[in-house]
Amino acid sequence: MIIQDHSLEIRPIHQDELDTVLEVYRQCEDFLELGPVSTASMEMVRKDIEISQEQGGVFCGIYTADRKMIGIIDYVPNNFEGDPQAAFLSLLMIAAPFRKRRIGAAVVEAVENEIGKDARVTTILSGVQVNNPQAIKFWQRHGYRIVSGPTLFPDQTTAFGLRKDLNQREIRNE
Repeated sequence: MIIQDHSLEIRPIHQDELDTVLEVYRQCEDFLELGPVSTASMEMVRKDIEISQEQGGVFCGIYTADRKMIGIIDYVPNNFEGDPQAAFLSLLMIAAPFRKRRIGAAVVEAVENEIGKDARVTTILSGVQVNNPQAIKFWQRHGYRIVSGPTLFPDQTTAFGLRKDLNQREIRNE
C-alpha cells in the first residue's frame, strides 16, 4: 500500500527486519511508558507480532521513500473476533523524529481505505489508553468515538474502546 501524499509505503514486515522494528519501538518508548512495560525489547516485538498473527492481523512497517522504517501499524482487516463486518486497528506507532508531520493521519486514512475495499466491513474498532490524551484527540479527529470503557486489561493497561462506522461510498478503491 503506497501513500502518495507523503512518499510512504506500508507493507508487512519481513522476519529479517525485527531489529529495525525494535529500533522503531525504542523511538516510541514515550508511548510505551504509558503502559506496564516502558522499555522496548525483542521479546515485546515478537509477542506483538505473535498476537497479531493469532488475531488475523497484518503487522506492517511504515517506510519512507528511501526505505527507512519510521513506524508500525498493525490491523485486523476483517472478521475481528469472528465478526466479518468488523476490522480492528491494533497498534499505530510513529518514531519520535517523524511525528507532527501528519504521517499518522495519512497512514490511518490509507489503512481505512484498504480495509474498506472489503464491502463486508462496516466498522473499524480500536482502543486507546485513557492516560494518552493526545492519542484520544487524534482518534476523535479521525472520526472514532469512544464506545466503551475505561476497561482494565490483563496487562494492566486501561483503555477506552473506539469505533468508526464506515460509509462505503467514502472509501476510495486505489
